[in-house]
Amino acid sequence: MKPSKQIELSKLQVICTLFSKTVGNDLYYARQIKETIEASLPQRDRRLAEQFILRAKELVEKIEGNSDENGVSLINAQQENSPFSLLRLRAQLVAALKATCRYNSGLVVITGLKNSICPQGARWTEKRKREYEEAVAFSRNFTQDRSRPSAKMSLIIL
Repeated sequence: MKPSKQIELSKLQVICTLFSKTVGNDLYYARQIKETIEASLPQRDRRLAEQFILRAKELVEKIEGNSDENGVSLINAQQENSPFSLLRLRAQLVAALKATCRYNSGLVVITGLKNSICPQGARWTEKRKREYEEAVAFSRNFTQDRSRPSAKMSLIIL
């Protein structure tokens, strides 16, 4: 799947998670909300996941008025001038889960994981692919194991 399609699907996942009461199972409506959020952003920010998620969070609070029900945490796995570290990712996940644990529904979004493991211009080697797959599996398992069983927690990796 092309990276642009992956980003679009991830944005739809964010919309469906945050606007669960409004959207329900209507993907057409979710796509309309996604396009509205993208149109409200400046052209240079439309490709940035962080800006999209922040604007979506603002909008969901206005529409659904449930700021006490949804918790959103954003993790940027890519650090300038330092290689990928599973320990740093774990620390970021702990902080994100602490921030969202008091809500009935939580959303944790990890951005920059691929670029952190395989910087721009570098080749995807078998070792890097394995490291990426292990980081994704670790993130999923860690989030699942450390979330409240009664909470609805979503993890999206962009």
